[in-house]
Amino acid sequence: MTRSVLLPCPAEVGQPGTATGAISRRQWLAAFGALALCAGQESLAAHGDLGPVEPRVLPPDLELTLHDGRRTRLSGLLQGHITALQLMFTACSSTCPIQGAIFSALQQALAGRLPAARLLSISLDPLNDHPAQLSSWLRTHGAGATWQAAAPPARHADVMLDFVQGRPKAGSVGDRRNAQIFLFDTRGRLAYRSAEFAAAADLARLMQELAAQPG
Repeated sequence: MTRSVLLPCPAEVGQPGTATGAISRRQWLAAFGALALCAGQESLAAHGDLGPVEPRVLPPDLELTLHDGRRTRLSGLLQGHITALQLMFTACSSTCPIQGAIFSALQQALAGRLPAARLLSISLDPLNDHPAQLSSWLRTHGAGATWQAAAPPARHADVMLDFVQGRPKAGSVGDRRNAQIFLFDTRGRLAYRSAEFAAAADLARLMQELAAQPG
């Protein structure tokens, strides 16, 4: 049986700037994500198996345009590093800000524990998410040098989602949102699927465990 990585359910979440919410906007977003998770646990089953991926598999080697305008391939971003990957789009105003807050917290957690790790945000809206939009997304969430954002060609917008989520192929109808985090080993293979809105501390621990495993 695989173990899901979940945020604890908070008793209440104050609004930013209120007496009950004397916390940062980033902390509030993370807590709001926990509430969203608690309200919709049953939706997790729609996003494929959770936990370790056995056997580990290589993703499709998509061409990507990075937030700085450079073009590269997915394999070049994944190989040689333990990588956490999320799927997002910059115009998303529901789950995506929470995802950004989680990656921001994960970035901080990894800084002193696994500085060679990488974070990668891949857009599902390449027609609108150009380098300027992706760069703004990273700045909004305080991204450092180890956190990149990229978009595939429009014709491949669903290919990565199909792969990591394991959803049915073309012809089926389903929810294409995804707030899971996907962990890749140093050989660029998908190694772990988290639950939606996973806790940054748990993700950091899992990435450390991946780094300690033989290649």
